Amino acid sequence: MSIVENPGFVEALDRYFPGAVLEEEFIAGTARRLGEEGFSKSNTIASVALCRDEITRPLFADVERVWGPAFSLAGLAGMVTAGRTGLAAAIHHAPVEDGRRHFVIYAMAHIAIAANGTIGQVERPGIPGPSSACGALVAFRSELQEGTLEVEFDRYETEQSLLKHRLLPLIEYGTVPDLVDLTKLTVTAIEDDLREILRSLADAWKGTDHEMPTDAAIFSGIQVHGPDGVNFVWPLSVHVSIGGDRHHHEFSTTTAEPR
Repeated sequence: MSIVENPGFVEALDRYFPGAVLEEEFIAGTARRLGEEGFSKSNTIASVALCRDEITRPLFADVERVWGPAFSLAGLAGMVTAGRTGLAAAIHHAPVEDGRRHFVIYAMAHIAIAANGTIGQVERPGIPGPSSACGALVAFRSELQEGTLEVEFDRYETEQSLLKHRLLPLIEYGTVPDLVDLTKLTVTAIEDDLREILRSLADAWKGTDHEMPTDAAIFSGIQVHGPDGVNFVWPLSVHVSIGGDRHHHEFSTTTAEPR
């Protein structure tokens, strides 16, 4: 079924995530862009920060199809709970070619839009009726809405506890953002955390045996789940560092396939 047969979904996608592109086209487009900068499947490792939800897996599969086996930074809602240790491992697993490493990170929050345009609902195979995505953000928002927010750290709820502690300071006191705005706050936090972790690693490694010339790219955005298992990506930002020179790129949506 063509996605255009679901006008409610298309209207909501264009309203809340203008410029969203088909998931597989997004990954293919980033690979083409980085290929011009010297990144290739043989000299690059990809890391993926996605929610643990099984419906995010197609994006992970698309990344591995293009770049080969990828390092998982998965955490609830896509938060980078792997921290400095996880990022350091991913970087050190990058192939070394001519004395350089290359790595690329795909960092995504996620949200669903039903066929009729309802935000946060998705049909999962074998499950009667719609379910939520992102479930972790929906649960957090419900606590805010009902005034039952539990902020004490729970060792048996590690990632959700960290999620709430990370996002709560970004929300104006007494307000409850809708799910779209909460998802956008989440991906901004994910990107900020990644950049801070990478900066701290670079500082820690400077002048040590761990320091090595590294070319890096970060693609952040929101994975949008549509009806019939069709996924889109709303690109937020692209940061590429080649030989120490940092560039900000705008991802072109002209390569997207027709809906």
